[in-house]
Amino acid sequence: MLLYFYLAALIGLGFLIAGTTTTLFGVKDLAFPQLGISSYSYDSALRRDGQGNVISTDSERAAARQSAIEDRRRDGLDSVVNGLILAAVGTPTLVWHLRRARRVGVGPAAPAAPGGGDRSD
Repeated sequence: MLLYFYLAALIGLGFLIAGTTTTLFGVKDLAFPQLGISSYSYDSALRRDGQGNVISTDSERAAARQSAIEDRRRDGLDSVVNGLILAAVGTPTLVWHLRRARRVGVGPAAPAAPGGGDRSD
């Protein structure tokens, strides 16, 4: 029984770590969405000629970049929400099972000896 509580607590810890990490990456994407955007990530949506060369105007490129940044920001918010959900599930799982494991591990106290204890008169 004790092993179950520690394994469940370990799983809760895993959820908590995964949730915290996911939330931090999501916050990064919310705060700095342009860090993960490079020109090739939004160039595929631009107009091209017969040889495959981009023929879009600068305003079309700017609009495609802005759209990619907004998508990145939306994905960051999604990651924050997912991370918070994982942490919200993992934290009580970890705490409850760890407390139960400690209670079960201690076990009931040994009964006191009749007569009041250990006297050697």
